[in-house]
Amino acid sequence: MKTKVSLISITFCIAVFFMTCAHSDEPGKGIFVNNAWVQAMPPSQKTTAAYMVIVNNSNKEIILDSASSDIAGATEIHQMSDMNGMMNMAMASNIHIPALGKVTLKPGGFHIMLINLKKPVNKGDVIPITLHFQDGSSIIIKADVHGQ
Repeated sequence: MKTKVSLISITFCIAVFFMTCAHSDEPGKGIFVNNAWVQAMPPSQKTTAAYMVIVNNSNKEIILDSASSDIAGATEIHQMSDMNGMMNMAMASNIHIPALGKVTLKPGGFHIMLINLKKPVNKGDVIPITLHFQDGSSIIIKADVHGQ
């Protein structure tokens, strides 16, 4: 009888734990970044871009306000758009990641510009980038350098 009560108690505790994790509404939690990469550039080039998939597993929209990296003098969120057949790049104030959704930063769309590079960015390097969210949270990602 004691064993049966213990098993029921343990099962209940595990169920409560998983239900709490699955329904967490705490801002900044549940953000994951996949496939982060930076475009390699020749040493004379002082600007490059970072791309990634930002996944929001929380039940609330999360807003990416900014990014930073020690290898760049400035880091900005940008977006490419098609205006009358011409591609236009403009700085974006933020990126909204929907609840239980994702946003893909990719060439031709949203991306993070790394401006005034302090050192060359070469294929095979790993670049740390910190993503800062509106709720005050931040995460550090490691982006692989591709190309060239």
